[in-house]
Amino acid sequence: MNPVTPAPFVEHSGINSRGVNDGIAVSEVTLLPHHLNRIGTAHGGLIATLLDNAMVNAGRAICGPEARLATIEMKISFMRGGKGALRCSARCVHSTKRLAFCEGEVRDAAGTLVATASATLQYVVGSGKKDA
Repeated sequence: MNPVTPAPFVEHSGINSRGVNDGIAVSEVTLLPHHLNRIGTAHGGLIATLLDNAMVNAGRAICGPEARLATIEMKISFMRGGKGALRCSARCVHSTKRLAFCEGEVRDAAGTLVATASATLQYVVGSGKKDA
């Protein structure tokens, strides 16, 4: 899949997309002081953005690099506070003419599960997805 210029907010957040291999999209971020909440762990909004970025990339991998998707629903379960470098892996579990259903998980550098998520994404009409 061809790389796409990251959304300005994703780029500002320091999240890096590492591509899609065998249907698994990977995004990473190394935590900096401005990413932390009051208890010194990754802010939930950053984790949500990391998950959203990877799940959108997984949805794009199904239909081609020109397609754009909008997240219309996302559910996140936070297992523990994230510290250090965080890695998100996501995959598209089902795709229809207009929707993609994706799952993702965030782990720290030790491989400890930090959060999981599922999302429903809608292909944006006219963005490159056939029949969107």
